[in-house]
Amino acid sequence: MTIRRRVGEGTVHPVVLNDRVVSYRGLASYRDPVTGKQRRRSVSRKTRAEAERALAALLRTLPKAKPVRRRTATPPTLPPARESDSLHAFLLRWLAYKERDVRPSTYRNYVQALFPVLPTLGARPLAGLQVLEVEEMVQTLHRQNGPRGAGRSLHILRMALRQAVRWQLVPLNVAENVRKPKVVRQETLVWTPAQAARFLKVAQGHRLYPLFALALSTGMRRGELLALHWGNVDLEGREITVRHNLVKDAAGHYGIGQPKTDAGYRRILLAEDTVDLLKEHAQREQRGKRTPRPTDLVFTAASGNHVQGRHLDRTYRALMEEAGVPRLRFHDLRHTAASLLIRRGVPPKVVADRLGHADASFTLKVYTHLYDDQRAAGALSLADLLETGSEGQGSIPRPTSAADLSQVLEALKQLHQALGTFLETAPEWAATVVGAVDRACTPKADPNCLRKP
Repeated sequence: MTIRRRVGEGTVHPVVLNDRVVSYRGLASYRDPVTGKQRRRSVSRKTRAEAERALAALLRTLPKAKPVRRRTATPPTLPPARESDSLHAFLLRWLAYKERDVRPSTYRNYVQALFPVLPTLGARPLAGLQVLEVEEMVQTLHRQNGPRGAGRSLHILRMALRQAVRWQLVPLNVAENVRKPKVVRQETLVWTPAQAARFLKVAQGHRLYPLFALALSTGMRRGELLALHWGNVDLEGREITVRHNLVKDAAGHYGIGQPKTDAGYRRILLAEDTVDLLKEHAQREQRGKRTPRPTDLVFTAASGNHVQGRHLDRTYRALMEEAGVPRLRFHDLRHTAASLLIRRGVPPKVVADRLGHADASFTLKVYTHLYDDQRAAGALSLADLLETGSEGQGSIPRPTSAADLSQVLEALKQLHQALGTFLETAPEWAATVVGAVDRACTPKADPNCLRKP
């Protein structure tokens, strides 16, 4: 890994050729005062010290740009209420109550969902709110924001009014009797095993390839992958412990937080090939610098900070296009991982545990997808569906040719010979057990029972 050293407003890094440092390059960025465009200048020297001195001299000659104050997002808030007994005033109180218990991103979603409620119902007294007024609000929002936006606002309003009932501010929740607009559910798209393998083959040369491989093998969320620390990776024990998640605060800034739910705290066992992949990734991360500490992130940008979501999305889209696979959201890799596990016969409870779900039924409902070959397996003919064997237990396989019958008889002959040899040399207690099993196996009890002649 390239080691950069800052010198004022520039950086110095080695130039490597054939695994050998041949020179050092100093790089400086500045803003052209005439055009306002970002420019770059560089110097190269044989040694790092010479490059640092040359870069310092270069920086003194570059034009100085005026400092630009970095814009920061402010947390969304509802405006102040005019009347203390209005629905608007109550919603402000409820948001302050919820802010202490929910994630910042969840709180931001609450505020954004309640904004459209205020123009229609905000001035109404909380105690005088009527069902038909809420119904009219939903119809208005349906025209303005579509069924999904109207349903989201109604859902959050219901939550707030439930708390009003608990606080005994109103006798009942008038929003409970209003039906949410119907939303047409879009089919979840996932990759087939061949498509997932093609994507990973193309991504194999990228430094974030281990991240994509881990997403498809574990079903971890994007935030869990980007917040994964080396201290949570046990390569010898072949497991990952999920303890962190990359989350947005109320102002929209990213930071390391907690998993999405209590079930999100989990241990994920890894296959041997995934462990080998992470070991290789750890060795590459150590090249030219210290060994990663437990507090270091597993996947980082060149700056050493967490990978920016927009950079990951840009890389992901480019790799999908190169691989020629269907365009999926990054989160759909989680759907794909669950579907592939179910397809391989992994029990739903185990899949739910890997994904961090408390309920396996939710996993089956949302995160699995039937592949075409699974659908084809259910297209049985009427003859297959209605065929029955003896005593209604289903059809019994039978030899289809004389060669098959001969092969079966030869195998039975060898089995009988082996059993006879066993009884001759086995201890007395073993022969007694085999005899008891043999006596219990009768054609009357089991028509398929094969006894010695």
